[in-house]
Amino acid sequence: MMHFRSILAAGLTIASLALTCPASRACDSYYVLIFGSQRTPNRAKYTHTFATFVKVTDEGPGQCSFEAHTISWLPQTLDVRIYALLPECGANFELHDTLRFVLSEEERVSVWGPYQAEKELYDRAIEQIAWLEEGKVHYKAVDSGYPTWLASNCIHAVADINREALRLRVFSPGFGEVASYAVARRLTKWLIDPNTTHDWVLDMLDLRCYPLIRRDWERPEILKRSQFPR
Repeated sequence: MMHFRSILAAGLTIASLALTCPASRACDSYYVLIFGSQRTPNRAKYTHTFATFVKVTDEGPGQCSFEAHTISWLPQTLDVRIYALLPECGANFELHDTLRFVLSEEERVSVWGPYQAEKELYDRAIEQIAWLEEGKVHYKAVDSGYPTWLASNCIHAVADINREALRLRVFSPGFGEVASYAVARRLTKWLIDPNTTHDWVLDMLDLRCYPLIRRDWERPEILKRSQFPR
């Protein structure tokens, strides 16, 4: 645990690599992956919602470069305190650091996507990351009663990309995977085809080495055992 607490917060990860890409794509394209982690049985302390936003740039026949940016909002200490009275300093963590952390906490990890998305979603995610990393907003696991600009949990750190909608409300036991699915549905208007995944993005992000559970866009099995927040 101390190893992960020593990780420097890194909410922005940029990779510029020559990679083999589908030849049918031209110019820039954008993708999103939404992650949810939890233990079994589900305990709020051991849950997390995070998302990665990817920009892929065509570099010529069959070649491309990419940038990947993750929203993974956690307390700086990585000690999620459900009953903390006051907000605390938060940090935005990089994708692989987040995956290693939640797996070390014996949480299973589900993923929705990768889905192709509109450029606007990617741009909003970049703005959200910059806002989180300004240091003005704090982390609070249960942020009810706090305005968005003052405190946020991991769920709202991603869901509030959709600023036009009312703030997402998730009730017990709707944290973890159920909350992440709710976040995915909240981003629907920017998804080009949520019934199609682009699995080559998993290879681009080097995610095949993790025991990820792939979830369908339509109501997955996890929602049959929990109340989906509307």
